[in-house]
Amino acid sequence: MSSQQTPLPKKGETVDLYIESLAFGAKGIARLGEMVCFVEGAIPGQTVKARLLKKKRSYYEARTLEVIKTSEWQVDPVCSHFQSCGGCSLQHLQYEQQLKTKEDQVKDSIARLGGFKNVPMQPILPSLETEQYRNKMEFSFSRDRWLSVQEIESNKTFEKTGLFLGMHAKGFFDKVIDLKECHLVEPIATEILDTVREIARESGLDSYSTRDHTGFWRFLIIRKSKNTGDLLVNVVTYSYNKDIAEQLREQLCARFPQITSLLYSTTQSKASVAYSEKEYLLHGKKTIFEKLGNYQFEVSGNSFFQTNTRQAERLYDVVVEMADFKDDETVYDLYCGAGTISIYISEYVNKVIGFESVESAVIDAYKNCAINSINNCDFELGDLKDQISDTQRLAERYGTPDTMIIDPPRAGMHPNTLAAVLELEPKKIVHVSCNPATLARDLGLLCEEKYTLTAVKPVDMFPHTAHIEAVALLQLK
Repeated sequence: MSSQQTPLPKKGETVDLYIESLAFGAKGIARLGEMVCFVEGAIPGQTVKARLLKKKRSYYEARTLEVIKTSEWQVDPVCSHFQSCGGCSLQHLQYEQQLKTKEDQVKDSIARLGGFKNVPMQPILPSLETEQYRNKMEFSFSRDRWLSVQEIESNKTFEKTGLFLGMHAKGFFDKVIDLKECHLVEPIATEILDTVREIARESGLDSYSTRDHTGFWRFLIIRKSKNTGDLLVNVVTYSYNKDIAEQLREQLCARFPQITSLLYSTTQSKASVAYSEKEYLLHGKKTIFEKLGNYQFEVSGNSFFQTNTRQAERLYDVVVEMADFKDDETVYDLYCGAGTISIYISEYVNKVIGFESVESAVIDAYKNCAINSINNCDFELGDLKDQISDTQRLAERYGTPDTMIIDPPRAGMHPNTLAAVLELEPKKIVHVSCNPATLARDLGLLCEEKYTLTAVKPVDMFPHTAHIEAVALLQLK
């Protein structure tokens, strides 16, 4: 007698799920028969009531509606915006368990996607700070305010349209949370945000809209150096307004004498990216300084710089320890940015050659070398996949690399770049990655014939978020 198989639930249905683990991206993993279900807003150990949002061939996607049973690792989030904000996704999970899940994600990705049977894992390096660790935050203006479920269900009346300033609501490009607190930055950042919001509302000018590309107010960028105390505030609008510039100067400088750099910038780009096309200095100096280890770095309004300063030092120390540099080594630093890793390792080696496609970053790299009296670093400007493919020219100009540092963007290495790395055959490769999936892919390709993976160490740069950094060491066979 044949037994009938229970039909699988459909999209839109509500189901009870036990959350077994956490996927990369901070979604809970549950099982529905033979199907995997990725559950937004859930953490390991919970039993939740969830609505099925999507049904694919081998998995579901769902959103938590209610926690039926709490997890032993569940904690109360410290921020009132937690449920809605796109900034933090794991504040309700004990930090020790955050570390365990991130370590597991890195190991699983490298084993499953990279094809490694035995991953040589080292223990994850926790962040020294779990709150107020960011040295930079970008806030957005919007005409549309996100209302939380609690606000909607309350009897209070809230403005939905007007001028609002804060973080984008989770999953929305056009609505922001009118921010009142943020535990990723020092309190002075939210105090400055309140003042800028007040100035903007009194101006009578609209927020810029990405829907019709009209409006004035766009972004607020705040950088606070952890080691020098420098404080940079950059207000970005669509066009220049002399009266607004004067108001910003008068009110911000009066209320916050700690500001060492006050910038007023404009951008007419339609992209929702906090980047200054034109920059006006209202007070102080155009740049601030930050220290990493023994070195000082000049940071401008548009510069890329590691946002967790103290953990960046520890990340670079992991690179130094894994590489085990020798005094006579030539090191190639791929995707070098403003040369922070190049400069940080310069004292251990003979010379460092950095490769970078952004001209302003290369200018900053040379400037930072001059500030620190570094004379054994050189930098190549251009598209890396084209630059490094001419391996003969590089070898003739700089010598072949003994060690290669590779710190690619989230998408990982371009196939041309990877092919050139294999042709150059450095004795050691230290691969730094912010994406376990593309790290696994790159490691798998590098280790097909020529390299052996000898160590992997996750480094938590961003507590309470889904992001994880990992450093891997490869040795030439």
